[in-house]
Amino acid sequence: KDVEAMGMILTNMGIVYYNQGNYEESTEYYQEAIDLANRIEGDQIRWEAYMESARAYEKQNKFKKAKENYEMSIKTIETIRTGIELEENKASFLGTDKRIDAYHYFINLLLTFPSPHPEEEYKIEAFNYLEKAKARAFLDSLELSKIDLSQDVDPELLNRKKEIEKNISNIYTKIRAAELSPEDNKRLQEELERCENDFGALKRKMRTKSPEYANLIYPENITLDETQRELLDSKTAFFAYCIGKEHSYAFVITKKDFRIFPLPPRENIQRQVSGYLKVISDKENKNFKLGYELFRTLVLPGLDKNIKNIIFVSDDILHFLPFETLITHKEKRDWLIKDYKIAYAPSISSLREIIQRKKSNGPKPRMDILAFGDPFFGPWEAGDNGKDIFQDYYTSNAFNFFRLKYSGFEIDKISSLFKKRKIKIFRREEASKEQLINHSLDDYKIIHFATHSIIDEQIPARSSIVLSLDEDLTQDGFLQMREIYNLKLNSDLVTLSSCQTGLGEFIKGEGIEGINRAFFYAGTSSVLMSLWAVNDQASYQLMERFYFHLRSSESIMSALRKAKLELIDSNTLSHPYYWAGFIVSGKADEIIFPHSINKWLFFGISFLFVAGIISAAMKNRRKKLKISF
Repeated sequence: KDVEAMGMILTNMGIVYYNQGNYEESTEYYQEAIDLANRIEGDQIRWEAYMESARAYEKQNKFKKAKENYEMSIKTIETIRTGIELEENKASFLGTDKRIDAYHYFINLLLTFPSPHPEEEYKIEAFNYLEKAKARAFLDSLELSKIDLSQDVDPELLNRKKEIEKNISNIYTKIRAAELSPEDNKRLQEELERCENDFGALKRKMRTKSPEYANLIYPENITLDETQRELLDSKTAFFAYCIGKEHSYAFVITKKDFRIFPLPPRENIQRQVSGYLKVISDKENKNFKLGYELFRTLVLPGLDKNIKNIIFVSDDILHFLPFETLITHKEKRDWLIKDYKIAYAPSISSLREIIQRKKSNGPKPRMDILAFGDPFFGPWEAGDNGKDIFQDYYTSNAFNFFRLKYSGFEIDKISSLFKKRKIKIFRREEASKEQLINHSLDDYKIIHFATHSIIDEQIPARSSIVLSLDEDLTQDGFLQMREIYNLKLNSDLVTLSSCQTGLGEFIKGEGIEGINRAFFYAGTSSVLMSLWAVNDQASYQLMERFYFHLRSSESIMSALRKAKLELIDSNTLSHPYYWAGFIVSGKADEIIFPHSINKWLFFGISFLFVAGIISAAMKNRRKKLKISF
């Protein structure tokens, strides 16, 4: 009498018949599962049965029935997803158990649909479903970031939140304070896990008690027309990817054009990109043949002579690929970055939300830059003592908190580019978590970190920016992802000059859930981050040149491009290992420091325009007076 189990078994029996090529009989079993699910409101059965039924109808060339069933499958998935409270759970829901496949299968159907209707109609519908399948939890979190969940919530819950956060911080200070026995280590692990679970439960409870959360309306996905009208100029293109198990596609959107070209299946792309990542992150490897092949596959079919700026919306393994490193000519080493300004976005809808939020943030920050660099790491500065302490708590093994020799130079060089009254620098012992948390962060255009980071790919909430680890055990020194969410920023840019800050938990459809997205939630408009363990000296030189160009009134993406080209032209740092690891995501076309002459030119033109109107009006008036006389 377990109806839910019966529904799952019926679906599985349908899959068996499908795999045998008996598509008609498979649809009968799927329909039985759907009928059963309809009687018990069994959405968990229904979405899969509809999806598998659509695939069977597709095999029978019954495209209308296939389309209807894909639509019902996705509608059911969306209904379930809407009822999930925490964004991290929403992300994992869509990215597991084949659910994202329903979107991919439907996109492929729409692009191969033999129909009397115009092809353009189905291409536009495919774009809509592509956006539905990308970074949805991140998009929701951007809307959630606008409200203050602490308003009108029981003070007891807020006190409980502070207590849990303090307990987590205390656990980290205990971990780094002394040698622990295996028993103590296990006890602290269990205590940390319990606190993290309590924190998640408390977040859910606070949301149920918050009137603002109850009235929250999540943003709609952007349409193709809105994308072309609101986000693009004549020189910019989006390249958005859909990497499916059997069929993959690239969507290229420009101001006046929209085209889609097919790509190889996921396995082929993963094999090629994985091989190329090994090449570009190994400074001894100089065989870039795969870079040319990937360029021809992923980018070339979508290019035209008008495109100068490309915003990549990646998918699957492409999230780990810096497209700047693709080779545009077979016979010579011309990188894609040579000809194009390049940036990234989790989705087109989320980029629009970031831009709209920035416009509604009120007054612009008065200060130029807040920088934390060259922190003091106490006993770990000289060696790798930290490895044994933290390895049981993280999936990462990057616990060598040696002093970063060039991070101090990096901070000095960057700060020399700004007026002293417009900057605030924290180094060594002063580069502490306490200084950061107690600072007015929303008054800075740029926030820069030059330090170590710890990235956890299984529990991203533990990912951290490492600040001072001094003898003061009241602060643990790890700015964790959960704490970054609590920061209040209004910055144009957060620079994470640390290793692997663009990484985290990879979730199909959602992308990479990591500390860079936490900074977006906190209020920044763009994040400069790294995809691998970057070289300290090369990072310092890249950052110095990046900020030089940024101060010279270049946009963020243009300044990064120029800095990379200078390293490429150098003798010692020309390999992608040194320059390609850093990428920028978000609103990267922002000119943070426009030429003052442009401002006066604007006022001058405005004055002349107004003066011209007044002069014309006066002439017209005199003319009328002369006629009347």
